[in-house]
Amino acid sequence: RSLNRRLRGTVIMGLHPKAMLAVFSTIQLITYLDRGIMATYLGYIQDDYNLSSLGAGTLAGAYMVGYMLASPAFAHFASRMSPLLLMGVGLTAWCISVIGTGLSLEYGTILLARTGTGVGEAAFACMAPPLIDAKAPVAQKSLWMSVFYIFIPVGYAMGYLVAGQWHSSGTVSGSFAWRIPFIAIGIGLAPFVFFVFVNSTDKSLTYAKKALNGRPPETASESDLVGEESKDEGGLSEALLEHKGSDPGPTVLEHVAGDDPEDSTKIAFLDTDAPDNTSTSIEHERFLDKLKLVVNNRVYVLIILGYAAQTFVVGGFAYWGIRYVENGLHLSESVATLSFGGLTVATGVFGTATGGWLLDWLRSRAVTPEMSEDIRVMVGAERATMMITFCAALSLPCCVLGIGLNSTAMFFLCVGLGQSLIFMCLTPINSCVVWITPYRVSPLALALSVLANHLLGDAVSPIIIGALLDRTNKDWRAVFVIACLWLVWPIFLWLPAWRFSRLSLANAEAISKERLC
Repeated sequence: RSLNRRLRGTVIMGLHPKAMLAVFSTIQLITYLDRGIMATYLGYIQDDYNLSSLGAGTLAGAYMVGYMLASPAFAHFASRMSPLLLMGVGLTAWCISVIGTGLSLEYGTILLARTGTGVGEAAFACMAPPLIDAKAPVAQKSLWMSVFYIFIPVGYAMGYLVAGQWHSSGTVSGSFAWRIPFIAIGIGLAPFVFFVFVNSTDKSLTYAKKALNGRPPETASESDLVGEESKDEGGLSEALLEHKGSDPGPTVLEHVAGDDPEDSTKIAFLDTDAPDNTSTSIEHERFLDKLKLVVNNRVYVLIILGYAAQTFVVGGFAYWGIRYVENGLHLSESVATLSFGGLTVATGVFGTATGGWLLDWLRSRAVTPEMSEDIRVMVGAERATMMITFCAALSLPCCVLGIGLNSTAMFFLCVGLGQSLIFMCLTPINSCVVWITPYRVSPLALALSVLANHLLGDAVSPIIIGALLDRTNKDWRAVFVIACLWLVWPIFLWLPAWRFSRLSLANAEAISKERLC
């Protein structure tokens, strides 16, 4: 406590954590509102531009190109420039692109506009989660992340509902009916982009700031950005600061990760090979060094590959789900929009919130105040990998049965349960990515995660499903069953990730006990 009191004067106060969470969550909502609107109006855009199902699917996944080009640059410069400044630049490009979607005159221009939306996502998706994790109370990190990620399914579903009700109202007819919502949300995000720019000089939000307790920036973790306003009331943060003292020395994780890089039981949660001079070494660190640091983490690679496989199925449902309910279950357009949108909202809110709460609960059962920060990180990673493995194993049969039985009631019951289990993985996955990578490269780790999600997931699944529909003469049930079978990959990938996490935790605990003795 005495150490913590001495540090109080050095903490940089900036944007209030709850205000930051509220703004980031609203931006998340609006960006995925665009995705839901696009999915709802995909058929109308296909008719207006006389596209095949493959062409429509390509349009749905065009943002991937913009993301792939922009994400490495944003992630790399996050340690050199203000994250909020970079985020504001990307979101400005997003606003222009979404408005351009509504003003497009031909397929080429709308394809270019949809590609531009990926630039905005590249800036926002890789920078916001580490800042939220850093500012969240220690005992509620997963809950805060779940609040942020809950707006992905909510945004999608609201896009379905808003677009469907707007079209059904008949206020505007013809192609203008689908253009106006895009223009409206592009303008609607502008005040939040302005807010981001105004706060871009906040010195407390940087990935290269020195640690409060004198640790060099090369080994600084997310706890180094936690301000006094975000510490938990249980005294865990103070206990950790007092435990580490002014000279923390080598961490347990450095011992676990530093001996034999080829040992599959040892995972580099911290960068032990980083330069040890000043913060300028972070600012001038090469991109390839950061990339190597991230991709050498086996647990990280296994998690994001499984995540991409889940996203393949979720992305296919998002863009073709309403039309499946219309054509496969033979419901009217308005009923299909309301029912599928309502199912997405319900499962997204329940699954994401439950996943965040459950992960915090699982961590609290295993963490004690006497544990070092390193061990707490590894406990969180082990609990997260355990949780997503079980959820993946249960989601596969639910989704296959829901589609295969060809019953409206079973579809909403089983697929709803399967989607809930998939959304329960959302917060543990992204929290684990932040926890198991050095904080300064968390933006790059998240950027690569989202890149894999899009490249192997929701950017290609609409195209593949569209091509299968063309090839099978619109056999909706067969195509969707095939898509659901892709959920077997997360099970195969996350089981070894869980095993590696358990072995690393056991090694770290053994080393910690030896040092105490």
